[in-house]
Order: sequence, then structure tokens, then C-alpha cells
Amino acid sequence: MRNTVLAFATVSLAALSAPAAATTVLFDNFDAENSGGTALNYAGFANFDVVADSGAAAPGTPSVDLLRQPNGFGLTCAGGAGSCVDLDGSRNNGGRLITKTAFSFNAGDLVSLFVDVSGSQRGTDDTFGMGFQSAGGNIQFNNLFASFPGIGTAGPISFSSNSATASASVASAFGYTTFNLRFRAGSAGSLRAFAQTTSNDNIGPIIDNFKLDVTAVPEPSSWAMMIAGFGLAGAAMRRRAKVRVTYA
Repeated sequence: MRNTVLAFATVSLAALSAPAAATTVLFDNFDAENSGGTALNYAGFANFDVVADSGAAAPGTPSVDLLRQPNGFGLTCAGGAGSCVDLDGSRNNGGRLITKTAFSFNAGDLVSLFVDVSGSQRGTDDTFGMGFQSAGGNIQFNNLFASFPGIGTAGPISFSSNSATASASVASAFGYTTFNLRFRAGSAGSLRAFAQTTSNDNIGPIIDNFKLDVTAVPEPSSWAMMIAGFGLAGAAMRRRAKVRVTYA
């Protein structure tokens, strides 16, 4: 019985110390789009809509360009192969690439967005932004944090009860780097994630490998098992303390 108790307590302690696993709810490298071909002002994405960015976009329909390497423009995608997206399409009206699907999360979950970002590769510096938009109701953006390696610090993170955006100026020659925006949810909800530019000159930052992760907090049943494990471990230790050793 004691071995069983200690084994159960050990399992519970291991569960407590193990980090929560992140679940990737969306990953898209754009390689499957348009049968693997380049397309200017592309709007046929499987996982995204193209809408107006949050800046003062020029009149007209916002657009992005789908680029396949080689693409005739000398533009490279992450890893030197596959497809990527120029966030400023060929209509002088940069766009926001936002997920079609709304993804749910619970209170306490860590929601993280990762995007590989390159400069325009064409001699102009442009603003890149990434963020979350509520799909219904308010979002409590606790511990909101952005990481833009190589940029120094991300620009101010703007947020309200229904959206959050981090942005920064990206130099033309800036090589592909993974940017991250994340927050701890203060309440349950759902959201759509996006990447965007406020550029309106047909030349924008280029993105690849769009990934959204949700790291869940342990289920209540798991916490109950852990607490029960501690209780059984304590009981076993008390029983061992009562054992007396008698010498003949």
C-alpha cells in the first residue's frame, strides 16, 4: 500500500512540475496557395482574409501579393524556398492579413502569435504590425508582451477591450526574424490573429510562417489529482514516522 501511495504522489508531483504544452491551432507557410505560384493582389487564401489595415490606408481595396520563389522580382522567402506574402500589394494600399477562423481560449491560457518577418528587400523601410482582434466580447489582455528581435524594442503596443497591436519600422535589408506577440487571457473568449502594414507604396514588409499557439492551464481535475497526491504523500510520511526500531 505504501508503495502505491508513494507512486501516486510521485506521479502527481511530476504532473505539477511539467510545463503546460502549447497547442498550435494554426500554422501556415503559404506554400500551398495558388498551386504554388506567384499572384499579385491575391485574396484567395485558405486561412486568411485581406482587409484594410488599422492605419490611414489609401482609398480602394486593400491588397497583398503572394510571392513564390523564384518570382521574377528577386524577392526571397524564409528559408530561401516556398511562398511568402508582401503585405503591401500592387494597388498602393497595404492590407491586413487576418485569420478567417476565430480561435477560442480560456481564462489563464497563454496565447502566442509568431510571424517570420523580412524587410521589403527593395530599399524602403516599412511599418509592420501584428496583433489580435476579438471575435466577440471583450478580451482581458493580461501580461501583453511583444518580442521583435533585431529591432531593439517593438513600438508601443496599442490595445483596447477588443484588440491589441504591436508595430515597428522594419528596415529594407532586415533579414527574416521571428517576431512574437503574446498575452495571458484574463477571461475566456475568441479571437482572430493578423499581420499588417500601413505602407501604401506597393512595397511592404514580407512575412512567412504564420503560427498561433494556445498554451492551456491545467484542467481542474489535474489540480485535484495533484492536491490528492500531496495529501497521500503527507499521510505516508506520518505513518513512517510512527515506525519504531527495536534491537534484540
